[in-house]
Amino acid sequence: MSEIVPIYQEYYVKGNTAHFIKKLWILNNPENCPALFNKGVPPNGCFTIAVIQGNGLSIRHQNQVKHLPEGVYFCGQITEPIYLDISSGTKAVMIQLFPWTLVHFGISNAQDFTDTICPIHETGIATPLDLIKMIGLGNEKICSYMINAFRPLFRSNINTNLILESTQIVMASKGNIKVSSIASSLHCSARHLQKIFKNHIGISPKVFIRIIKLREAIDDIVYPNTNAITMTELAISNDYYDQSHFNNTFSSVLKTTPRNFRKEDYLLTLKK
Repeated sequence: MSEIVPIYQEYYVKGNTAHFIKKLWILNNPENCPALFNKGVPPNGCFTIAVIQGNGLSIRHQNQVKHLPEGVYFCGQITEPIYLDISSGTKAVMIQLFPWTLVHFGISNAQDFTDTICPIHETGIATPLDLIKMIGLGNEKICSYMINAFRPLFRSNINTNLILESTQIVMASKGNIKVSSIASSLHCSARHLQKIFKNHIGISPKVFIRIIKLREAIDDIVYPNTNAITMTELAISNDYYDQSHFNNTFSSVLKTTPRNFRKEDYLLTLKK
């Protein structure tokens, strides 16, 4: 009997590449397997480049319903889950980019792509890079191709430094921080930080913080330290004011409550 390959796998990158690419997550649904429907992907604060091979994916996100045939696509910051139907005979390699990656490669209109999935060439920056050649490559070769393609565009300036430092502060704090505290530590105004985030991340610092904080809570639901933890304890441990605040924040993004969250319905990070 042949080994069953899991539909969802992860590949963590190494070396200098790991500064810009967090990981690859791979959806592999072979030709002889049935299509998979309505798998949710919650917001994670990262950008994604999707390399789709085969029969493609169908997506639903807010008011968008579209089929993504074989090709390379860009997904900006999302503020609500994306739902995927994965056709049989489809492999999709999702290149998850850290939130500070795009600013290093010249993207200054990130808000135009918030809650949007589009062919990669529509971003403008990737037009001359011929990223379509990544289709069919293995994980390591995809990472190498990405770095080699984007290296000539690399830049470092006051904006790249501000985005790098501010997003790393949020991630290190697990979202338990205020915008004013970030601005103060970086010696800039909250208003300036908001402008830089809108241009280079696509969402406000407040929304970014909420997403990072929410993902920490989801991890605690999916991988609890103890089976006996209550929703109130979960709320407090993730620095929400109370259970009501936790429920409201959770449902505003995921459209369900923490108690009714079904991990089987989502494609979620594999715990190491």
